[in-house]
Amino acid sequence: MKLLENKKEVVDFILYKNEEVLVYKDKMIIGNKQLPIKEKSSYACVNDVLYKKHISEENISTLYRFDGNSFVEEPFKYRSKKYFNLHQFSSIDSNDGVVKVSFVDEGTENLFEFTAEDKYFILTYDIPNEILILNAWYDDGLLFYTKTGERLWEYKVEEGREIDERGVMVVDDIVVIPCTEDDAPISVEGYNLLTGEKLWEVDDEEDCDYCYKIGPNKMLYALSFFRCKDHRVELRLTQLNPFSGEVEMKVLKEGEYWDYIHPAATTIHGNKLFYVNQIKKEGCSVGVVDLETKELIDDTPLESQGNTVEKPIVTDDKIYVRIRELNELRIYENEFK
Repeated sequence: MKLLENKKEVVDFILYKNEEVLVYKDKMIIGNKQLPIKEKSSYACVNDVLYKKHISEENISTLYRFDGNSFVEEPFKYRSKKYFNLHQFSSIDSNDGVVKVSFVDEGTENLFEFTAEDKYFILTYDIPNEILILNAWYDDGLLFYTKTGERLWEYKVEEGREIDERGVMVVDDIVVIPCTEDDAPISVEGYNLLTGEKLWEVDDEEDCDYCYKIGPNKMLYALSFFRCKDHRVELRLTQLNPFSGEVEMKVLKEGEYWDYIHPAATTIHGNKLFYVNQIKKEGCSVGVVDLETKELIDDTPLESQGNTVEKPIVTDDKIYVRIRELNELRIYENEFK
């Protein structure tokens, strides 16, 4: 993997309409524009719109939209500042058994409330089906609502298990729900998003994972390591068909116990899966898996052992990898097409 550039003192990096957004301690650079920044501000690109959320000394959040030249305040005022979720444009509050939800869809505010003993937070909003999914604070259930507040159905996890909210995904009208037990994946289930009808279940632990990414042909992929009984480890690629529950698993690499790959963050671009490896004897690495051939085609050392490497951001031409503690952004050539 060819390193093109190594940018220093980068505290955050965002790709906005295929343009690099570099955030430093005192400034932000967007193309040829340079903007001052404030402390307690965070940034995200949602649906090709660049947003800034600023938290005041009074702990009040204000949302700003980038208009091409500067950040302008959004007119919408969120009801619950404390639980504001930038990516879902939502807020939620729970008090005395009543959960209140404020949700925004294309600038229109949707307000509804329901009775529940547990606290819930908004997990995701499936735009095509206009279904809102709420996750119980203690990972023991999911609620499915329309954006106007009509309750559709509820999912309750088996006793002793937890929902891994990172892996709950919607593909067309199918919701995929992975569960763990003692922090290990134990099952994956598929339900009709609108009716709650159970369609399939994968209960073989070796075929289960808890954090999938959608790839070519709407298949779901997970990259994980598996500890074998003889102190070996295997790097495994799992492909899950969300419509049928069929699973294909392939071992990409085997190694000794203390030299394993832990693919903590993955990105799919085209038919390639890009990952960063957080744990490796000689240091972290960034690698590439071909999803068509199901082969490991690259694993490049980063020489940054002990640091947090963020999820790769990938375009047709470049691979961006930021090392958090070093405030370092490494830019590689994307030769994997």
